[in-house]
Amino acid sequence: MTDADLWAAWGFWMAIAAVVIAAAAALLVTIWLTALSIASHARRALAAAEAIRANTQPIWELQTTNEVALDLRDTVRAIEAKATLLAEALGGHAAPAGGGRRAR
Repeated sequence: MTDADLWAAWGFWMAIAAVVIAAAAALLVTIWLTALSIASHARRALAAAEAIRANTQPIWELQTTNEVALDLRDTVRAIEAKATLLAEALGGHAAPAGGGRRAR
């Protein structure tokens, strides 16, 4: 192998190495840019999730409202039942019409 052949082979392999290094660098830059894009989209998704949570918070409060309404309903029914019993008890002891005097 002559010196010219050696320099030609060296130049050829250096060109191959440069192409491989350039391809690896391009892939690394592409991966880096993709990671930045993923991070940006993740931040946007997190902000959207927080907005959804804030907008749906009243739905969870509706359960509490329903529980309080049921408690109120049960209390009103209990008061109504007791008032009915009281009215029936008082109705049996009510004075006759006319001030308590019997007509003769």
